[in-house]
Amino acid sequence: MIAPWYAMAYAKLDRIAWRCGYALALHGSMSRDLDLVAIPWTEDAESPEKLVEAIRRFVVEKAEVNLKIAPPKIMPHGRISYIIPVGFGGNFYLDLSVMPRRKHEE
Repeated sequence: MIAPWYAMAYAKLDRIAWRCGYALALHGSMSRDLDLVAIPWTEDAESPEKLVEAIRRFVVEKAEVNLKIAPPKIMPHGRISYIIPVGFGGNFYLDLSVMPRRKHEE
């Protein structure tokens, strides 16, 4: 049962995203993957690559997995999709979509 690990991980992932300038939202069932959406929240939000690296470090530490993140895919509305494996037999992963950052327009 992976859902309890996902629930525990979300609490930490939310803090990681917040420190990088993002709000982190959950969606999906948590049955196989943990679907996350990171929304830039501050003017100085980090790059998506820095956010993903911070999340990768957490996963490596907690899941004790040697993970290889596939190249990101560009999705509708400019979302950048990352699949981050979390181990547990290779069947479970974080499905992270990062919304693009925009410059403040006045």
